[in-house]
Amino acid sequence: MNLLGVLASVRDLCLFRGGPEEMPYSPRLLVGLLVACGVVQVVFNLRDGVQPALAAGAVIGSLAIIVTVFLLLRRRGKSERFVQTTTALAVVYLLYDVVSNLLTLLLPMDELRKQLTSQPPHLPALSGPQTLAMVVIAALGIWQLCLWVGILRRSLEIPVAGGVLVFLLLVFVNLVATAVAASVIGLA
Repeated sequence: MNLLGVLASVRDLCLFRGGPEEMPYSPRLLVGLLVACGVVQVVFNLRDGVQPALAAGAVIGSLAIIVTVFLLLRRRGKSERFVQTTTALAVVYLLYDVVSNLLTLLLPMDELRKQLTSQPPHLPALSGPQTLAMVVIAALGIWQLCLWVGILRRSLEIPVAGGVLVFLLLVFVNLVATAVAASVIGLA
């Protein structure tokens, strides 16, 4: 598949017109996307002041998601869908992560963190563009959730409720793996 075909597949996926089965079967593309996801994740985590152990733990948490997706597909007898499914999930993650992190550059994150820890119910006043950035980030989060559920549902051939449950399982696996890895790395 050529670059225009890949971009058309990504566009259709992002607009809910296509599914993971339309993504190219390309292990090289998948590896490139996963590396890009990891780099973006680490760069923005370190820029935001996340401890290096937690940033590394987050990468391991992401790898745990990939392993869990593989195991779920294998369990359902659909392991041949792994590359396309993971490619679709990685594309959605990467797009969300890049756009939402760029939008956070418009927000006074340090001031928001301080305000939330000192006076939780009172948020600092935000300008119009800052408020719009927060709304767009929230909308993109909902978009990402819906796409991931759709990708998982179609790949595993399960109902929407099952896709939601699998998504929640992946969130849980990510949180546990991140916390365990960060604590082990932090102790080393």
